[in-house]
Amino acid sequence: MTTIAHISDLHFGREQATQIAGLRKALAQAAPNLLIISGDITQRARHREFQLAERFLSTLPFPYLIVPGNHDLSAHRLIERFMFPWRKWRRYISHDLEPQTSLPGVHVIGVNSARRFGWYWDWSRGRISSQQVSEVVAALQAAEPNTLKVVVAHHPFWLPTANLRRQLIGGYRHALEQFQAAGADLILGGHIHLPFINIVNGMLISHAGTTISDRLVKGQPNSFNLIQGDSHQLTLQTLEWEEDHFALRQQQSFRKQSDGWQQH
Repeated sequence: MTTIAHISDLHFGREQATQIAGLRKALAQAAPNLLIISGDITQRARHREFQLAERFLSTLPFPYLIVPGNHDLSAHRLIERFMFPWRKWRRYISHDLEPQTSLPGVHVIGVNSARRFGWYWDWSRGRISSQQVSEVVAALQAAEPNTLKVVVAHHPFWLPTANLRRQLIGGYRHALEQFQAAGADLILGGHIHLPFINIVNGMLISHAGTTISDRLVKGQPNSFNLIQGDSHQLTLQTLEWEEDHFALRQQQSFRKQSDGWQQH
């Protein structure tokens, strides 16, 4: 059985040392085969924040896959944002903005949904282009049979009704149709600092909250998710911060049927 830990929105620069220590302890207990980090690893894309993130990543005792978020682009240094948007990311984090990795029975595809600008006021919004969709579809189709197929982006492809003001990722309708046709099982993300899971078009969409930062939604503690199982059945757990440790808050089980994933 494969175990994947999903953390998000670390926001180094607004990190909390106690939560970092608690996360390390919880991850050591879970012993994941892979850690997925779905963007916003920094708060303001400053050198110091990227350096803190780099140190954190360098001490992880298991493999990880990480994609950028909108906070990993400078919001104030406009020349940097427009001319060299990913220079710091490539220096401190990874040269690859859209990594892919495979484990026995699992294939994970990263998507960079952050944008330097958009034809709208809120540049924190994300987008997935037709070219990116085509590349993800090709990767999904190339995966081995009976493989759990996972797509990771920072921005949401689905939101609870109460949170729709945060905006879905641009191009989500086309992407979801194509991902479903190509056999995607699980779409992971972050951005809104709230954990949730929903079934859309037979696929599971699961988001993690902010795992270690103090940028909390009112009433929502720090959290991260654990995913266990294979291409036929999955258990998704949400662990939330309680006083001085991460504790299991919710667990849901799913099985894959002929028409997609269903809650079990």
